Amino acid sequence: MKKCVIVLLLLSLLCAALAAQSLQDNEYYRQSVEYANLSQKAMDEGDYVLSREHAIKSQEYAALSREYIQAQLLIYRARSSYTAARARMNLADRTNLRNRDRALYDQSSGVFAQATREFNAEDWQNSITSSQRVLELLRDMDSRYAAVDRTDAGLAAFYKVKLNPARRDCLWRIAGFDFVYGNSWEWKRLYEANKENFPDPNNPDLIHPDMVLRIPSIRGEDRSGTR
Repeated sequence: MKKCVIVLLLLSLLCAALAAQSLQDNEYYRQSVEYANLSQKAMDEGDYVLSREHAIKSQEYAALSREYIQAQLLIYRARSSYTAARARMNLADRTNLRNRDRALYDQSSGVFAQATREFNAEDWQNSITSSQRVLELLRDMDSRYAAVDRTDAGLAAFYKVKLNPARRDCLWRIAGFDFVYGNSWEWKRLYEANKENFPDPNNPDLIHPDMVLRIPSIRGEDRSGTR
């Protein structure tokens, strides 16, 4: 009976490990694996009481690892949503939305200010909700107005991928730059325009420093230079 309980505990630990693959390199996970190994070792030696103790300890650390991973994923979602909302508001400023549709601009900037307060307060879930609301409000901004004024000379025609270990360049982040599209959701446009020159054309995540990406126009806006 004790052996069956231990086996079930070990199986549950395996499931937890599989679920945590993407962010499993954390101290809680490593402790969970260490205690799981100690549990297996004790069971092989016939010390089922000690094996069960180690398995329970491993489960506790696995639970902490899952909590840590969920927290990190929430932070990542909040940061991505807030970055996209900020880029969208920047585009609204560049396209003079304040004068073109003051009501929409005031509503969007108010929600964005709320998202900023929530993000700075680490109120991640509400920040995500507010940021997504900004994106929803400004979703049709491009089709409603000319996307970029012809007097705006800040739009790049090409982008040279940078080596930045702290914030690695990716198509999502590049598309969100003000001088690219100001909208991370346009990353697929960059991918389709450049994938033939990717190391693996089927993998949009694989880009290397010094690669030069062509930035196609969305609605005929003027672009020049490399950033």
